[in-house]
Amino acid sequence: MSMLDAAWAGFLGIMHWKAFLLMLVGIVISSTLVAMPGVGSKTAIALLLPFAFVLEKFEAVALIVSIWAVSNTANSITAIMFSVPGGGGSQATIMDGYPMAQRGEAARALAAAFTASALGGVIGAIVLLAAIPVVRPLVLLMGAPEFFMLTMMGVVMVGSLSGNAPLKGIAVGALGLAISMMGIHSLSGVPRYTFDSVYLFDGIGLVPLTIGLFAIPELIFMASRGQGVSNVELGNLSEGRRQGIKDAFTHWWLVVRSAFVGVWVGIIPGLGSSVADWFAYGHARQTCKGASETFGKGDVRGVIAVDAATNAKEGGALIPTLAFGIPGSSTLALIFGGLLIVGIKPGREILTTQLDVTFSIIWLLIIASIITTLLCLLFTRQLAMATMLRPSVLVPVILAMAVLGSFANSNRIDDVVVMMGFGIVGYVLRAGGWPRPPLLLGVVLGPLAENFLWTSFQVYGFGFLARPGALTLMVVLVVIVAYPSLMRRWYGSTNDRRDPKEAKQ
Repeated sequence: MSMLDAAWAGFLGIMHWKAFLLMLVGIVISSTLVAMPGVGSKTAIALLLPFAFVLEKFEAVALIVSIWAVSNTANSITAIMFSVPGGGGSQATIMDGYPMAQRGEAARALAAAFTASALGGVIGAIVLLAAIPVVRPLVLLMGAPEFFMLTMMGVVMVGSLSGNAPLKGIAVGALGLAISMMGIHSLSGVPRYTFDSVYLFDGIGLVPLTIGLFAIPELIFMASRGQGVSNVELGNLSEGRRQGIKDAFTHWWLVVRSAFVGVWVGIIPGLGSSVADWFAYGHARQTCKGASETFGKGDVRGVIAVDAATNAKEGGALIPTLAFGIPGSSTLALIFGGLLIVGIKPGREILTTQLDVTFSIIWLLIIASIITTLLCLLFTRQLAMATMLRPSVLVPVILAMAVLGSFANSNRIDDVVVMMGFGIVGYVLRAGGWPRPPLLLGVVLGPLAENFLWTSFQVYGFGFLARPGALTLMVVLVVIVAYPSLMRRWYGSTNDRRDPKEAKQ
């Protein structure tokens, strides 16, 4: 089967009325569940996976893949409106999306997020189409040292997320790294900081930690000031929606760059959405003009970068899954199982004899992303109006969502206790002017960095730092750290030359 024939056969397969209907069912289920903190697409796929036994090939692909493909689009809803992350891919959306909602621009933020998400999904699908034959040798050349340096690139973005207080950011990030070490070490089997608690053997759950760190402090401040999320009148919501869509296309180059960041993160097994959003946010903050002054205060570019990356990540994540049979996450492992149920084997077979299935997945990434974005844009007005509700209505509802989302993480009351504990930590950090994102980033990247470092040292000793790939990434790492300071020094010296009196003042 030629490439064109396979592409056409894959398109016809998912456009059959039954497959298309199942795709719509998957979109609605995913958009509903992932907007609930802690639930996510993995739960939806696990519930619907048994149906694959009675479905045809393209019907099963349409149902299962559509749930996963659009999961990051609806994630941003609660993140923007209430500072409650719907999932791992919407944590960084809070940084600028929630401040926009506070000043009455929820419709604009939501529309920008939905539009950027659709564009990112399309870009990710196109990259998936073009990258499979190109990326395979590159991924196989990379080892633990290179992956360690990549994770450290994420860790050093702590500084860029800390505004004018980099030392505070580093300190909080170090706390996050320490928290990530709790539990039984996966390689040595040694329990660390478990305090003889069986619950802590698996470490701290990311979902209750995230909800507690970001949602609970906002609920406390919202209740104390007696106002809803938005501090101002919402104004013309239709105008805000149009402006949000326009913003995504105005900053098209940022969308493209962030999408490629997401694709690259997706290619690396084990990183996932909770890393892609911070990578993209850090990249945008370091490269966008004036970002150091506006990011974290309601800059729409921060929303656009994150949502473009998290949706584009899905295309990248499918590359190792389809090409090498290596699921990059637990959700992709479920999809992997669903494909096997209907006789589809990722690897050589899906790229040769079943190439039409590969193209059907690519088509799904594009079509499902566009449909989901259109549906979300239709309800932007209603979603934005929720930010004007009184705290007496909002606080109990959001708190109930937070408790349910934390409990759903592992069906244990301990996760609710963890959520409340980190709610207190988040409140103290927020009240004291300490940044919270570095702590979350340290928790997310800590286990990955530690495992790659352990493997690198066991295989190469300290010589792993001399590997060409690791050296190259180390140079990039130094550039990332030094770039903001160099730019400030450069522009400062330029201003001194142009207007000495003004520079002195």
